Amino acid sequence: MFCNGLLNQQSMGLGGGFFMTVYIKDEEKAYTVNARETAPGAATVDMFNGSWDKAAKGPLAVGVPGELRGMWAAHKRWGKLPWDSLITPSLELCKNGYQMSKAMYDGLESAAYIKNDPHLRKMYFNTAKGQFHKPGTMVKPSEALCHTFARIAENGADDFYNGSLAADLLDDLERVGSIITAEDLNQYEAKITEPIAVPLSNGDTFYSPPPPSSGAILVNILNILSGYNFNASSINSTEDKILTYHRIIEAFKYAYATRTKLGDMDFLDLTEMIRNVTTPEYGTEVRMRINDTATSNDTATYGAETYNQPDAGTAHISIIAGNGDAVSVTSSINYYYGAGFSTLKTGIVMNNVMDDFSSPGITNFFGLKPSPANFIAPHKRPMSSMSPSIIVDRNGNAKLVIGASGGTKITTAVALVTIRKLWFDQSIKEAVDEARIHHQITPMHVEYEFGITEDIVKGLRAKGHGMVRYRGRGSIICALFRNKTAIYANADFRKGGDVAGMD
Repeated sequence: MFCNGLLNQQSMGLGGGFFMTVYIKDEEKAYTVNARETAPGAATVDMFNGSWDKAAKGPLAVGVPGELRGMWAAHKRWGKLPWDSLITPSLELCKNGYQMSKAMYDGLESAAYIKNDPHLRKMYFNTAKGQFHKPGTMVKPSEALCHTFARIAENGADDFYNGSLAADLLDDLERVGSIITAEDLNQYEAKITEPIAVPLSNGDTFYSPPPPSSGAILVNILNILSGYNFNASSINSTEDKILTYHRIIEAFKYAYATRTKLGDMDFLDLTEMIRNVTTPEYGTEVRMRINDTATSNDTATYGAETYNQPDAGTAHISIIAGNGDAVSVTSSINYYYGAGFSTLKTGIVMNNVMDDFSSPGITNFFGLKPSPANFIAPHKRPMSSMSPSIIVDRNGNAKLVIGASGGTKITTAVALVTIRKLWFDQSIKEAVDEARIHHQITPMHVEYEFGITEDIVKGLRAKGHGMVRYRGRGSIICALFRNKTAIYANADFRKGGDVAGMD
């Protein structure tokens, strides 16, 4: 994760947070680590009224980072190597530099304002040509960031929260007008909890984090669709595909309507609701409402009376260890390059997680009010689409380790790849590479990738779906599938990740 925070600095890093699902084979037990950023103690529910742009960029957009304390908590609980040995390779990478990827370049093009930041301008911008460096260019992070890595290696993660590194970070943040305090950093806690655990019809068990992650929404989608008994023949013909895609889209719409009622479980009593929406019985109840011949374009049909802020960004890692343990972790600073600046003394690109909260009084384009479940409160974590997941077979072996980056499209992408692998019996490469569809209830249309054929598009339009092809890369899946003979991996071509293994 330290390394990925450098190579994917546009999407994750020390200034962000993560959700992690961990499976320990010897215990045959799963855990989640919630290291999502929190609102500062001085944050108020109406702090962005009339100026929501300040939630997206600048000092007020920054939440209290959880990345390091989350990694520290995971290392103390399950780590075997010395802490500093985890950071040394990334420290060398920081000092020596690395080739800029296409994904990083795309992030620069989407967040061109970061050239105003001294550290980021020096790293990424060719002053002579007046443009960002091209993919393949050797780039070096700031000396300030490399020094921060060295301090964390020597002093441990707590230095970031209550040591000399914290003091420097607070000086940096105060200088630009952040409201994060020493108390905010000192009190931040990464939570190790039990995941949502749902038995699947074939004897497998599905694990994913509870809210404010979207693991419950992912489980809800799978439960709604399980009663259709999908198999490879469900996508044989054009007619089969149209009906199957229609059913999947309807499940997405119902699930995303449920998502508007979710938020940080430390602030909301959601235990009974989560227990309900993740049961097969609830899935059956929703499935009975789905009309195979037509859709509805009324959000109220699906139970959506409010909306959540869309989230963005992220990077994902999936791992199966030689001893059978597995890890699925999704990390984020939210938008590309987060709040749009790095800290002067410490060189850290800060998150803009405050933009993931809803704010009262702002009705969206579709006439829906913001979700009170996701309103800002001091020390609250905003709702997220991140849903790192692990499926374990009946013999206690990690079978599918999966997660994604890509904001609001994460949950539907993970659902689609899981469906294609487990139910349509596709290879992990086919399941990840296949063109995808997405619906998030607002806006009220299906977004689809290049590769969804025109006859499918026409068939779905005939059922009443608005169809809009999206031009960006969408969500990026990182998945591992294990059977009795081998582990199969696929890093999504949409971004250009990689796979690696050791004998």
